[in-house]
Amino acid sequence: MKSAALVVLATALGGALATYAAYEFAVKAERMAAEQRFKFARAETVTAIEARMRNYESVLRSSNSVFEINEDLTRQQWQDFTQGLQLHRNFPGTQALGYSIWVSPENKAAYEASVRADGFPDFKIKPDGPREAYTSITFIEPMDVRNRQAFGYDMWSQETRRTAMSRARDTGEITISGPVKLVQEIDSEVQAGILMYLPHYTTSTLDDVVDRRAANTGFVYGAFRMGDLMAGIIGSDLRDIEIEIFDTDGSDTANSLYSSIESEDTAQQNPQLTATDAITMYGRTWQMASHSKPSLFARAGDVGLGQAVVMASAGASLFVLILVLLALNTRRRAAEIARRMTRDLDQRTEELSASLRRQVRIEDELRSLVTTDTLTGLANRSAFNVWLKEVGKQNHQSGVFPTKGTNGGYGIMMMDLDRFKTINDTLGHMKGDELLTAVGTKLKNELPDTCKLARLGGDEFAVIVADDEDQTQSLELANRIRNLFSDPFDCDGRYIKTTCSIGVAYISADMPNPERAMSQADIALYRAKDSGRGVIKVFDETLEAESIRRATIEDALDGALARREFHLEFQPKIGSNGGSVVGAEVLLRWIHPDMGFIPPDMFIQTAEETGYIESISAWILDATCKQIRTWMDNGVTDIPLAINLSSQQLQSPELIATITNTLRRHNIPPEKLEIEITESMLIDDFEQACRRLKQLREIGIKIALDDFGTGYSSLSYLHKLQVDVLKIDRSFVGSLDTPQSKTIVQSIMTLAKTLDLSTVGEGVETVEQAQFLRANGCDEMQGWLFAKSLRAEDFEQWIADSEAMSTAAKLAVV
Repeated sequence: MKSAALVVLATALGGALATYAAYEFAVKAERMAAEQRFKFARAETVTAIEARMRNYESVLRSSNSVFEINEDLTRQQWQDFTQGLQLHRNFPGTQALGYSIWVSPENKAAYEASVRADGFPDFKIKPDGPREAYTSITFIEPMDVRNRQAFGYDMWSQETRRTAMSRARDTGEITISGPVKLVQEIDSEVQAGILMYLPHYTTSTLDDVVDRRAANTGFVYGAFRMGDLMAGIIGSDLRDIEIEIFDTDGSDTANSLYSSIESEDTAQQNPQLTATDAITMYGRTWQMASHSKPSLFARAGDVGLGQAVVMASAGASLFVLILVLLALNTRRRAAEIARRMTRDLDQRTEELSASLRRQVRIEDELRSLVTTDTLTGLANRSAFNVWLKEVGKQNHQSGVFPTKGTNGGYGIMMMDLDRFKTINDTLGHMKGDELLTAVGTKLKNELPDTCKLARLGGDEFAVIVADDEDQTQSLELANRIRNLFSDPFDCDGRYIKTTCSIGVAYISADMPNPERAMSQADIALYRAKDSGRGVIKVFDETLEAESIRRATIEDALDGALARREFHLEFQPKIGSNGGSVVGAEVLLRWIHPDMGFIPPDMFIQTAEETGYIESISAWILDATCKQIRTWMDNGVTDIPLAINLSSQQLQSPELIATITNTLRRHNIPPEKLEIEITESMLIDDFEQACRRLKQLREIGIKIALDDFGTGYSSLSYLHKLQVDVLKIDRSFVGSLDTPQSKTIVQSIMTLAKTLDLSTVGEGVETVEQAQFLRANGCDEMQGWLFAKSLRAEDFEQWIADSEAMSTAAKLAVV
């Protein structure tokens, strides 16, 4: 009996020891499995965060490319681009995508006025107050209730944002900010926010911090609410862990970016597993603190090993059975743990693979957005620049274009549509877009496969022609392209006729920078546009010299008005019968401190193209009215003065109000001011020009058509124009010694009499010219025969001196 009892006792003791050993083994196995799941969950979360932030980086870089491609990006174009990204679907957590521009204190008022004129009458930079510089949010999408709060916000005014922007500007790299309260937070559910900045520069040639600061015009940026951002990354269920994310090394409330713990009540006091992972990216380090959940160790349906120990002590009589059951249960638990780990790993691996596939798809879409023109489907400026770099890398040898072409040498064509702005203004931007699409399609179908075609923006296209070593194929293709425009384009049932101008340049084998050829083609295009419509120009050194001269003039125009480099001169107009002074033409003169006298034909067109003409024209109008008032008050003369309008002034809806207000300010009768226009100014919008001229005549201002006979519309539109005077161009007057010119001048004066218009002969330099004009009924004359253009004080002296006009001149008109 004792022996049996000892056996039973020994068996029981052995069973208990075996049970304990199995229990310890199971606990350790389960702990190791939990630690592996904990480690995997942390790594998976870190990977997901890094992958999402890389997606946001791609969004910013593609957005920056949009601004590089189109310097005059409109709000509608920006909205179309951001809608194409589908931010809420593809990039959850993005509160805003926008662009912030630098604004100097002296330009602040003008900038705010321009945005107000763009449809935001209450716009202003905020917060209020003077600062050394501003960075106003100019573009922001989606323009919802939250983001309207940020429109116009000066991010540079806040220290955390300024620190990140400064680092981005000085390094040229994407930078994220520390935690901020977004301006968009307008309700009680406030989330920590971060901002991601990418600096935008005017040039890619940046050697150091000084260059970067000088070239930085603004920032493309993304605003993110961390709660929404993390929800988009990890969803609402973290399964086995809770995480908290802190900025830099801090772990206090001020540095908190995100916490998955809903409240203190739900937080574990002593989680079994904790760890901290550093996430370093874009100039900052986040600390992710992870805590295990109870579910990491015990899941629904598990059999607890503690229960097994209790069962083992229930009685020796059932010990063997319990031991067997425990052994079986332990083996089942181990198998179940292995199956569960395998299942979890497979599931997490599949989720990660799906996430990576989605990321690849999004990156492909972004890459397409960056390199493809969304309107025409052609390559865009960004892709074209890449092609140029490839040409340089390959040292102008074959291989850049893997199709044909083995001889080397490339041509570049720059082209744009003539009078495209007029088409947009008269038919609408939708028809303009349809025309661009039709042009792009025709070019793509007609050009050889060896060519690379891109739309650079607006109505400008570019082509790289491979295998053009002898520099003939590009010119041949340019002529083929021009011929494509001989027929109108079908734009959804409406046929639109247009032409194109083309500039051609060549990338020679010894050219170190192919981008120089693109600049040369652009110079040739500019000259082609200047020469008329449907013109092709090939770059040469004379064009480059002209471009340099134009750039010099453009630089000199900047501030010339403020430096008082301009002055007015007055050339008298003489009545053909009696020789009295009946008026004077106001002429603009520019004396540059270094270049000296600069003739108007060397700077007026540049001033019009650069926009300087607007302020110059306003100054001319004011100074002329002031001079009229001065001469009238001083009893010098009360003759009318004639000023030349620019085409921009004629098209401006503010023209009538501006002239009326200026006349009223100086108390000038309208009949003392005459307006001269040229025929070329009527081309862009003839009907609108007619309306403006009619309004001016209704005020009481006389209208003179200058350089008559040199424009394409002289006879066809003259009967529609409401003008008072025809000025016979000096080219006809100067060649009155030829029968043809005499006939033309006589015809003009006959036409004028028929239409009851006055005539003025320009450029009269000889007595014979004056006598001919007088004999054929010309009413007035001006030219060096009578007087050159004179400054105000010299003009006053000339008026007072009865002997100022030569005897011969007097005889010609008396």
